[in-house]
Parts: sequence; structure tokens; C-alpha cells
Amino acid sequence: MRKGSKALRSEGFTVRARIEYGASRDDVTALHMQTSGDGQATQAGLRLNLRAAPAFLVLLAAPAGAGEWAPTVTLASEYVYRGQALSDGNPAVQAGVDYEHGSGFFLGAWASTVDLENFGGRRDAELDFYLGWHYAPDGPVDVAATVLRYTWPGQSTYFDYDYTEFLLNATLLDTWSLEYGYSDDIYGWNATGQHWELRGDWPLQSAWVVSAGAGYNILDEQGTTNHWYWDVGGSARFGRLMVDLRWYDNETPTGSLAYLSAGSQWVLSLSAGF
Repeated sequence: MRKGSKALRSEGFTVRARIEYGASRDDVTALHMQTSGDGQATQAGLRLNLRAAPAFLVLLAAPAGAGEWAPTVTLASEYVYRGQALSDGNPAVQAGVDYEHGSGFFLGAWASTVDLENFGGRRDAELDFYLGWHYAPDGPVDVAATVLRYTWPGQSTYFDYDYTEFLLNATLLDTWSLEYGYSDDIYGWNATGQHWELRGDWPLQSAWVVSAGAGYNILDEQGTTNHWYWDVGGSARFGRLMVDLRWYDNETPTGSLAYLSAGSQWVLSLSAGF
């Protein structure tokens, strides 16, 4: 699940909706929220910003307990990540599994179809692995730290795009989340890449959420101009299904990654948790 994440506790099971926001194929953000049995929203803490599919929610459902396995599948009209379109205007199929222990440690894997072609090479699949720790003390702030490994199995490219990213997240007052990401080998190009992302989430009721976010990619060392990206949308949960409709936009960068710019577009996604 590589991108954002919220947890809604209801009727004896946890539904974790991971929301992937904004830009290219290398980013992640997760906010953890819980809902008590009566539908009241309570903050459980920030989770990792896991890069999932394009501007959409990845729904996770699993029995509540000290340790939780949460598999999910998603169909999205496009895979947008931090301002980048990673499925070239085509639908993306995604799946992931996430485990979180009661101590706060979590790990998981997430996969998606992609449609990436440049320098005469192709990538058709993405497979990510992550490990992290989430700390939710009594108080207004929750924090999380994550190590995320991006891989592209079967890539037919001139060099290896696989790389590792380190993420720090903080959630304030159950509503606002801030993420910072750093890699010293972004896209496997032996160059530094960073990003900042701020998000806000406003539950309308137990099954409806309006959310928006903005982020800034720092990729000049990699050969792409630094640029902003943003999104706004809403999601609705129907049992173990979640639907998300989101508007994405971004500054158009120049340089080596300009061809991935997502631009202005709506993205619709349907997710299911098991």
C-alpha cells in the first residue's frame, strides 16, 4: 500500500482506507483514523504515506486485534502519484497486504500495474515493500516513520529503477497530516529526491470523507525542476467497498521526468478489503 492510510473502526472490524495523493510513481502518505462502534470519529494516529494508485482510496478491512492483516484490491481509472501519471491514462489494477501489530510496528507489500516507457525501456508492474513504526500517545499529535522500497519486476530498461525512500509523518488534531520523504537514490539515478506533503481530512459522517492535499517535489538534483502538486476529492464507504473521486493537478515540470506529468484530471477508484 504505498501512500496514505486511514482506519475506520466499525462493527467489530477495522477498515483502513489508504489514500494515494498527488504525483509521480514514488511517494506515499498515510493517516490512521478510527471510528468507534457508535460512528464517532476518533484519531488513532498517522500511518505511512504509502503510494497507492492514483488519487484514490485503497480500502483495507480486517478483524480488529493486537495484530491485523489487511489485504486490499483496487481498480482505478489512472495511477496518479505525487503529480505523476504512472499508467499513461489507462486503468490500473492494484493489490496490497498490510500487517500492523499492537505495539505500533507495521509492514506490508503493495503492487500495481503501470505503463511506463522511456529511453527505449519499459516497466509494466510495480511492487513495493515497507516497514515502519507508528506512535500514538495521548495528545493531539501522532507520528510514524517508514522505510519504503520501490521495485519494478521484469523491467526492461537500461538501468535499475529500484530505490529506497525514508518517510516521516505527523498527524495533528485528527485532521491535518504532514509528511516528509527522502531518498539518496531517487529512481535509481544516484541522486537525492525529497518531497513535502500536507493533507486535511474532514469526515462528514461515519462513511463519508472530504479530503484535500498539496505537496512539493524536490527533484532538481535528479534533473527535473521542483514543482507543486495538489488534489481534492471525497470518498464513501459501503460495507467493505470504498469509492473515491478526486481531482488532481500539478505544476508542469521540465527535465527528465516531464513526460510523467499528470496534469489536470479526475480519477475514480473502487477498492475492496477482505
